Order: sequence, then structure tokens, then C-alpha cells
Amino acid sequence: MEIKTSLSRKKHYGLGHISRLKQRFLADKTAKPELLELLLSYVIRGRDVKPQAKAIYAKSGGSFREVFSVLEKEIIPGAGDEVKTFFKVIKKYIEEYSSDKFSARRYSVHDQKDVIEYFRTTCALEDRESVHAVYLDAKNRIIANVKLGEGTLTQSIVYPREIIKEAISKGALSVVLIHNHPSGSPVASDADRKITKKLLFAAKEMDLNLLDHMIVAREGYFSFYEQGLIERYNGEYRTLMESGI
Repeated sequence: MEIKTSLSRKKHYGLGHISRLKQRFLADKTAKPELLELLLSYVIRGRDVKPQAKAIYAKSGGSFREVFSVLEKEIIPGAGDEVKTFFKVIKKYIEEYSSDKFSARRYSVHDQKDVIEYFRTTCALEDRESVHAVYLDAKNRIIANVKLGEGTLTQSIVYPREIIKEAISKGALSVVLIHNHPSGSPVASDADRKITKKLLFAAKEMDLNLLDHMIVAREGYFSFYEQGLIERYNGEYRTLMESGI
């Protein structure tokens, strides 16, 4: 009888704790670990989820962006397949929400924050490099976002002909190339610079404009446009054409 009473009180306390967390959330007073705890309570029912929340928060270094990667790769006692699936759904929702913020909108290389945030959410934390292209119409409105492929741990495979072929099929006149650096540093490598210049030249031959090439990573992003490299490559192309070579 005493055991039943003890278990009943423990369960009652747990339910009360989650109820108080919800009230704190509605009052915008929850700390980040508490928010994780509240999320976990929706998939791990009737149990104390504070240990799991603390473990996930610690392994992610306090970064919510890292939580999805931690749950995918790490073993968290008490957080099984249902928890992993639950957070995959959350991540997918965030990705679609971010995508909707820039889809069909006019794109400007002077204000590409939504695009950067979307790709930092979707691929900046991946272990493999992936290449994406955002295609734009004659009015600079975004008409498509296409994942072109994946590479190895240290390099991505980018074929200008595939990018141009996709642009033609979608009736695009401009393209923005994006890829991630799993190393964490967004700084462009020599290979990144060579392929960007090669793509810009090839695109020009097909009346397609390369507006930017952005590299996203844990430590930020690198924009070929912002660094003046797109303008430089365009100048080199014009010089080459004027020379008649």
C-alpha cells in the first residue's frame, strides 16, 4: 500500500512539474533546457524527462541547431526511436517553414538572409558536402530550389552542365549556388574558387547569370558576391570576350 502511494505521488508530482513548465512557457519564462524538457514530455509520456533534456542540451553544447545532429548520432539513455522521429519531424517543419520564407520571392544578393538561414538549417551541420542551386526567373523571383548532389567528406561534385541543364528545364535566367563545409569553416578553398569561375564562364555562354555562390558552415557563411569575386570573374569573362580569344 505504501509503495502504491509513493508511486502515485511521484507520478502526480511529474504531471504537476510539466504543467508548471507549460505555464512558464506561455509566460515566456522557460530556459533552453526546460524547453527541451517540455518538447520531450510530448513524446515520452508520464515520465521524468529532465535527465534526457539535460543530456541532449549538454551534448549539443547549448546550441539548438546541434540538437538534431546529437539525437541522430548520439545514444541518449531513455530517448529512443520515437524521440528521434519526433525531432526529425520538427527539423523538417523548420526546413519547410524557412523555405517558404524565400520561395517565389524576389531575390537580392544584397539581402539574402532567409536563403542563408535556410541552408544553414538544412545542410550546414551535415557530415557530407551537399550542393544546392536556387533558380530565378527573368524578374529575379525564386522559382526552384534543387539539391544537385552530395560529395565526399572533403569535396563536393559540381558539374556545370548539370546546373545549366536544370536551369534550362526550369526556364531560369539566373542561379545561386550553395554548398556546405562539414569542417565548420566557410572559407572558400582553391577548388571552390576554380569551380565557381568555371561555372560562371559556362553559364555566360548559355545566357545564364551566376548571381552568387555561398558556402555555409557552423562558423558562418562565405559569399562570393560579397567578397567581390563574382564581379571579378565577370570582369575576366568580359576581357576574354573582348580579346577575341
